[in-house]
Formats: sequence, C-alpha cells, structure tokens
Amino acid sequence: MIKRPSSSPPSSSSSTMAEVDHNGKRKKHSTGSLHRYMIINGKLIVMIITALLSSVFLIPPIKIIMQQSTTRQSNDSSNTNTQQLQIPPCPNNPWKEEEDLRGKCPGDLKPFSGASSISTCASTCCDNSECISWQYRQDVGCLQGKDVRLGQEKDGVSAWCSDHPPYRWNGAYLKVHKEKHKGMEDSEVRRKGCNEETWNPNEEIGQCFGLGDVKPGTPSNSALECMKACCASDKCNAWQWNKELGCFYSGGMHGCQENLDPITFEPFVGRRKYLATRKYIDKHNKPWQMTM
Repeated sequence: MIKRPSSSPPSSSSSTMAEVDHNGKRKKHSTGSLHRYMIINGKLIVMIITALLSSVFLIPPIKIIMQQSTTRQSNDSSNTNTQQLQIPPCPNNPWKEEEDLRGKCPGDLKPFSGASSISTCASTCCDNSECISWQYRQDVGCLQGKDVRLGQEKDGVSAWCSDHPPYRWNGAYLKVHKEKHKGMEDSEVRRKGCNEETWNPNEEIGQCFGLGDVKPGTPSNSALECMKACCASDKCNAWQWNKELGCFYSGGMHGCQENLDPITFEPFVGRRKYLATRKYIDKHNKPWQMTM
C-alpha cells in the first residue's frame, strides 16, 4: 500500500498573520490594513471631525446672530405696530390713508399744549373741527393746524409739509443773511460763495424751505454742481443739495432748521383729515400719493 503524505492543517499563526491577495502575494494585516483604511476613508474622517468642531465652535455664534436678527426684526415690527396703535381713528373725519406727516411743516402747524403724546395729539385734533393736520415728536411735542399740502401736491392751500424725514443737507446763501454775514456786502457773499476755494457747503445743513421744486439734470449730481448752477443765475441767491433728493435753488430760502441736535433729524408722526374738496393732485393734474 502506498502511503500518501498527510496534509498538515495550516497553522493558526499563518492564517491570522497573512493572506494571499488576488495576485497571489501575501499581504500583512494589522498596521498595513489600518494604513489602507485611513487612505480610503481619510476624507470621510476629516469631514466628520470638521462637522464636530463646527457644531462646537461655529453653530452657537450662528444661533446668536440669527436670534439677534430675529429680535431686531421683531422690535422693528413691534415699534411700527405700537405707533399705529397709538394713533386712534377719527370716525367723523377719517385720516387720509397711506400717508404720514413725517417731515417738516415750516410754521404752518402750531404748538398745542393740551396733548403730551401721539394718541392725545391725534384725538384732540380729531375732536376739533378747526384742526385738520397734526404732528408729534418728542422734542417739540404736539403741533396742530389747518389743511396742508404734502410733498408734490399742488392743489389746495399754500401751507406745505415735507413728505420725507429731516435730512442733512449741503447749502448756502449767495446774498447777505443778517445772522450769518454780519458786516459783509452782497457782492462779497456771492463772490466767496461761488468760488470753489472759498465756498462753504455746510453753511446750511438743516433743511430750508422756499426753494421750489428739484432742479433736474446735472445739478443734482453733487453739491458743487448745484452751487455752480445757482451761481450761473443772477436770480438765484440760495441753494441746497441732498444726495437722496437732489438740487434746489431759488431767489431765497427761509425756515432753515437751525437746531441740529440728533433728534431734530428724527421723523415726526402725523396725520391730516381727508377733505372731499381736495383733489390731491400734482402739477401735472395727476393724483399724487406719498411713498411709504
């Protein structure tokens, strides 16, 4: 009988320490496998670690910023709603809709001492048939008066109110103003005011009135161009320019805002009663509506 050689079972050490790859070569486990694992999955591990770090260091600040933004929006909405709630309706003579007397009304509305808040200023005007328009701001209190034109309206009374909050302006006189050019002659004021080296564009930074409509075209591009356009006309003695509103000039101006405390550039709150006798139209005979 021919004896066949017995096949020895593979040792446990060789089966655990090595195996043959698809090329027939032995490949090592342990350290080598870990190295290959890191190469294959390294990007995934980096992404996981980055996500964990972001959750610790980045997400809390983002939440804080979002909470602050939400709070500001909520406060703005709350302030607007509060203001609206402070203005009681006027059933017998309703307030004109979609507008606010937030700008200056130079000299046409007078102080009314019988009201110390927005709501009382509105209600007392509502109850008074002689009162058509009212305004309120903390520093000046309650102002009341008869009908006024607003913004670009051209029909109705001569009394006028600006349709925008008080802005900072550039502007100057080109003839003697008794409080600003003491001891000077008109010719000297104009000569200095029309010279780029000696002009003072900050002579009147509070809004003035009486300058008419905005001047179209090039003068609205800058304070310097507005000044030059005024100086080019012998009939022009005063000008003002604002980047939002443009260039205005005329033979004179009045009612200039002299108190330049920060609150004087804050908007008013105000309304006027709707009058059936008014058309509320602009110079082109088209309905004019305030931009809110």
